[in-house]
Amino acid sequence: MGWLAVATNAVVLSSLAAASGLTAGRQATVVQAPVAAAPTIQTQPEVLNLDGLAERGKALLEQAKAGSGSAGIILANYNGHYTMLTARSKSGGGELHKHFADFLMVVDGEGTEMTGGRMVNAKELPGGEVHGSGLEGATPHALHKGDVIHIPAGTPHQSIEAPGQTIVIYVIKVREPESSSQ
Repeated sequence: MGWLAVATNAVVLSSLAAASGLTAGRQATVVQAPVAAAPTIQTQPEVLNLDGLAERGKALLEQAKAGSGSAGIILANYNGHYTMLTARSKSGGGELHKHFADFLMVVDGEGTEMTGGRMVNAKELPGGEVHGSGLEGATPHALHKGDVIHIPAGTPHQSIEAPGQTIVIYVIKVREPESSSQ
């Protein structure tokens, strides 16, 4: 079978999955074209089950524990936003997204999200991202299963997990509209 046929079959299978109402978790098993391409923009509703997300989060937690303390996957790409599932077993560094707001929904576990303050050892990265070793003068927000926090674009934030804490979060990353000069 040629590359075009494989790509066409992947598109057809993806369309069938979307039409059949499979959830984002099940769509991940759809055959993908072997050629890397831009992410497919989702046009169908994303129906998720919190228990299902928590179950997927267990596998991500195992990856996090075996690696850097953080693991995540993109669930779906949309025009202007995308969704992710992320898991943490260790605290992260400070971060700031100049172009994206974050909506964090705790699926399982607990931790603390620090917001505001000043980024320590800030380093500008491509795409409007800034990372640092931590934050000074930030406000702590204790998070537990069921909690939601909205972090506007341009707000420094940092995830803190005390020893033994883990957290699984459903994330909606929303691209802020380009500002026009007035």
